[in-house]
Amino acid sequence: MNPFKSAEPPTTDCTQYGLRADDSRAFPHTVTLATQPTTQDQTQAGALGHLEQTYTYRGTTSSYHVIDGGVDVSKPVGLVIDLHGDGGAEYFEPGGRTTCLSAIAASHNDLLAVPLTPDCQGECTWWQEMGANMRWLRALTENRLLADLPVQRDRVSWFGYSGGAEMLSYGVLSGARDLVTGGAAMVGGGGAPDGLSKIPTRQEKAEVRMWWFTGLLDDGSDPASAFDAVTAATEGQRFYEKRGFTRTRLELMPHRDHFNMPDAEILDELLAVDEPTHST
Repeated sequence: MNPFKSAEPPTTDCTQYGLRADDSRAFPHTVTLATQPTTQDQTQAGALGHLEQTYTYRGTTSSYHVIDGGVDVSKPVGLVIDLHGDGGAEYFEPGGRTTCLSAIAASHNDLLAVPLTPDCQGECTWWQEMGANMRWLRALTENRLLADLPVQRDRVSWFGYSGGAEMLSYGVLSGARDLVTGGAAMVGGGGAPDGLSKIPTRQEKAEVRMWWFTGLLDDGSDPASAFDAVTAATEGQRFYEKRGFTRTRLELMPHRDHFNMPDAEILDELLAVDEPTHST
């Protein structure tokens, strides 16, 4: 008997990321890394998905996941790029938060991409070697994700947690806003850069959506998380607002800390903003 064929795939409980238990997306099949060769799909990455793919740009190599939670290619397909926090658990352990974000993305007909920072000499971080990491990330997005996947360039959204939120505010939003066509949400971070690495256009100031969501308790006082995300997010939002970006938003959420943010709920709201509403 082939256990991969007969066993029911496990599911992930996404209520811990803000979904209601009666939400049809609350218990998706768990995305897992392949453990042994088999002709069966043991990863649950979906028809257009593929895990642990490598990409090299000018001598810099790292890897990425693409997860298809069930998009309909007969309709416009979007892309969500999720930047992991320090350590890269979202990449190395895709069965939790990553599975839940892929279910949310698919419900809006979006694929989910989860790149791993090239900077994993010690702890994997986006922000310590930001220049080189940003060049690799831009190349991955333009030359691999947007080139190879059936996605619309005007439907590219970004999501980042903690160190990934820092990469968004200091790197992507500072100098790669042309790749942010569906908005960006930063959770548990997203500080203010010294300046913008690319002068914004009038259209970018009017259209690029930038959201900061941080727990009100995430102020660095918790020994388990010394990073003051409240200050970082507050300063980041003010930085972009003062430079004329009109679609910024800051939410400091009561009773939330660095480890219990409703990421799936936040992504769901981000992707729903520009969707057409249907009257009944």
